[in-house]
Amino acid sequence: MKPRLVFFLLLVVQASYGQIGAWHLSSMGLPVYEYKGLLPVKAVDKTGKDAMLPNDPYFLLGNYKMTLFAHASGRYQFLTGERAWARINAAEQANYGWNDAELRDGQKEINLVGIPSTGSDVSVKKRFGVGFARYEYPLEDGLACTRIISVKPSQKIHTGNPAFVVTVTLTNKGNKTRELTYSERMLVNFVQIGTQFTDKKNRPLAYQSAFTVDERKQTAVASITCAPNTFLTSPTKEQRYQYDIAPPAVFMHVNPTGKQLAQVSTNKDTLTAELKTSVKPGETQSFYIIIGIRDSEPFPSVQQQVADLLTDAQVNNPAEGLFAAQWKRKLPDLSAEKDELLKREMLWNAHMVEASAKYSAYYQETFIPQGTVYAYHFGDNISNRDHLQAALPACYTNPALAKSSIRYVMKHSEEDGEIKRGNAGYGYTVPSIYKESDEQLFLFNTLSEYLLITKDYSFLNEKVPYYPAENGKSDAVLSILKKQFIYLRDEVGRGSHGLVKMLNSDWSDSFFHKYSPNLYASTAESHLNSAMVLAIFPKLISALKQAKNPDADSFITALESYRSSVAKAYFDDFGNRQFSARAYLNDKLQFGVDNVCLEPQGYLLQIPDLPEAKKKEIYQYVKSRNFSPEQTGFRIREKPLWSSRGDGEDGAIWYSLEYPVLLGVATFDKAEAMSLLHAFSFQNYATHYPDYWVGQWTAPDDINSTLSTRQGLYSFWEPDIRRAFQGYCNHPHTWPLFCYFKLKEQSE
Repeated sequence: MKPRLVFFLLLVVQASYGQIGAWHLSSMGLPVYEYKGLLPVKAVDKTGKDAMLPNDPYFLLGNYKMTLFAHASGRYQFLTGERAWARINAAEQANYGWNDAELRDGQKEINLVGIPSTGSDVSVKKRFGVGFARYEYPLEDGLACTRIISVKPSQKIHTGNPAFVVTVTLTNKGNKTRELTYSERMLVNFVQIGTQFTDKKNRPLAYQSAFTVDERKQTAVASITCAPNTFLTSPTKEQRYQYDIAPPAVFMHVNPTGKQLAQVSTNKDTLTAELKTSVKPGETQSFYIIIGIRDSEPFPSVQQQVADLLTDAQVNNPAEGLFAAQWKRKLPDLSAEKDELLKREMLWNAHMVEASAKYSAYYQETFIPQGTVYAYHFGDNISNRDHLQAALPACYTNPALAKSSIRYVMKHSEEDGEIKRGNAGYGYTVPSIYKESDEQLFLFNTLSEYLLITKDYSFLNEKVPYYPAENGKSDAVLSILKKQFIYLRDEVGRGSHGLVKMLNSDWSDSFFHKYSPNLYASTAESHLNSAMVLAIFPKLISALKQAKNPDADSFITALESYRSSVAKAYFDDFGNRQFSARAYLNDKLQFGVDNVCLEPQGYLLQIPDLPEAKKKEIYQYVKSRNFSPEQTGFRIREKPLWSSRGDGEDGAIWYSLEYPVLLGVATFDKAEAMSLLHAFSFQNYATHYPDYWVGQWTAPDDINSTLSTRQGLYSFWEPDIRRAFQGYCNHPHTWPLFCYFKLKEQSE
């Protein structure tokens, strides 16, 4: 009865106060979130049903060469995305990892990780910050254990140390010496994410590990190989392929720091580090375990990687992670920011940019993945429009990363100017029904911002390879831009109303879930694409003029002529409306004519030659229809177009659509734009949905609006949505960071 009573009281306290955690600032002035909620998570939606949030909340750590999701329970997911997205320590449960940690105190065994375990108890202090996760275990008889996971930031573009450090500190506040044994285990189970929902027996490749341990028993290496489960061709390591045929080696290294007895071992498919020590009364001891991946497995190379990892590490002060000072230097200096909420969230978002960015071995560029269900659930790097939006804040915070992200997308461009939607596996472009109409527009937008912010106009002369890279054909950036414009003008084309066509899809593909592109692709026109032309082309034209590149003269003339003709058609269609229509699939299927759809409104408000008075009128009308009664953002629809659920692309709040509205508002009312930045914040979400963890420090690409019974939550087509990878989409992190710097720039 007592365990049930305790659980009930904890649940009442959480429900009464609605607190699952709190924010702090570290001694370095960096944000730290302390998770105080129950494990497993308990929350209900507004109808009283299970909110279906993932049971074990997670926080993203990483650098350009690795990703680590540290869970509130102490579990972690170790991912690689360099060749293909894969989990190194995949658990049987999808989107989860397997590891454990155990402390033996004499005959007593204390499990520190997982649900259920000591680690899931509310008495354990769980803090997650920039580059670290820390778990403080108050044990019995004056014994305390702290376990800190640290990840080192990438120092330069395309580089990074794909390893993490587990620092363990044992403190004896009792009155007798404690004989303690600590063990850390991690499963080596390499699962390419795109195959995680396929039964093991039916996966195309079977991955196996062979384990070796060095003579000193301080380093163990798992060499991973693969063999086909079915009939497959055998490409070389460098060839594009759906699957990763060259997985990395995995290692575990242990380093005693005093008189501890330490060794690594292997058992079936796990790596294990074990340390034995005596801790006297009043004494504190620390040691660390390093886990990582590398392309080759010889022991000397592991020793070199470990030495590199620990260079400049704060081994004597690990409380905020071993690399707090390095992360501090990596992030923008916001010490002058007086708004504490913005300072905290923008530093948090800047960390997200750096921790999530990944080096692509095939494209040899570093980009910022869309994340969430795309990368971490399906294992795909889509869509390139998302990668381009994610690069926007890096134009301010890390221009080298922004430039590499732009090159990454350009390397998906064929010689005719088409930009592939993305890739999966190792540089492999999946055959798809998608023939997108807007990739060029998003590229023009991010490239224009990059050029205008950095003044790196010589970039236009740099050579970039066409897709596929192995063909060896390349061209100057300016020449590629010209081809992409011609593709937009001639291949995408314009419809009977003079608007830019939609082809298979623009930002949203939801139209064609109901209306086949085989029927409407030749006629469908997009008001979103058209408004983007009018908002983006002036920036591109300005950047090209400032570049003073004579090879751009005729291109500028063509851009001006195209924009002028699209502007006439768009505003002829707009007439005296107070908002833009959404799309015409044909003359009879016209959407958003009497129902405000958010997609084009943000770019409409950004059009530089639209009168300010008209912008104010449009904004007030759109706000009255799509913000009220919302409290955290603009929903995509005034009312659903074709469903009764009112979620997803037919009713949710989409970060990639509401922030362009903010930028539009900033052109005529900066105070209102700043107010929107606060309204869209994680803090405001937490105020209105205090019991939901998804949304408080990260979010998926959209959150349900008041149109949905799952208001404030995420919708997905998984029967058990808890299996979906919720959170860590780049949009709720990168868009606010870009808007923050844009508003600061405009106020100077």
